[in-house]
Order: sequence, then C-alpha cells, then structure tokens
Amino acid sequence: MGVFFFYNNRKPRKFNYKPILYDPDEEARKEKLKNRIEAVKREMGVLPERSEIDKKDFKSEFVSQTRFLKKRKSREESGESSFITNNKILIFIGIVLLLIFIFWLLR
Repeated sequence: MGVFFFYNNRKPRKFNYKPILYDPDEEARKEKLKNRIEAVKREMGVLPERSEIDKKDFKSEFVSQTRFLKKRKSREESGESSFITNNKILIFIGIVLLLIFIFWLLR
C-alpha cells in the first residue's frame, strides 16, 4: 500500500497521440480535387445542378429513416389521440390529489 504525501504527488501522463497516416494537406488536396471534378461534370451536364440536390426536404427525409417518427406520423395521420387525450382521467386524478394535498398543508 502506498503512502499519500502532499508534496510528492505524481501527475498523470498527458495524452500525446500523433496519427501516423493522416495528412491534413493531402486531405484538403483530395477534397479540392473532388470538388473540381464535380464542377466539371456539372458543366458537362453529367451531374444535376447543386441546387437540385440541396432542395430535398430534410424533415421528410429524416422522418422516413426513423422508425419511431414513422410510427408517430402514421398515428397522427390516422387520427389516433395523443398522450393527454389518452390519459385525461389520470391527469384529472393527479390534479385533484395535488389540490387536496395543498389544502391539507394550509390547514
């Protein structure tokens, strides 16, 4: 077992990781080249214009990819009720109990 001394505390080693295969200049060069190739293809008419690609509706695309949101949307469209309408009685009982508790404290 070690003894704790206030004057000789060892500090933890610092994290000093240097990636071996990552070169930020090379990544920037590849990205620039990729953007230039896409621009040339757009000029030639091989790729659609950038504005057509960006016009996708993000919300509908996101909802279509998530199971929970798909279920919620289908429930809302079918007319099924929400949490409040399903639990009106429980909410009412909770409010009544809260009021009784408050009046009991004020006595």
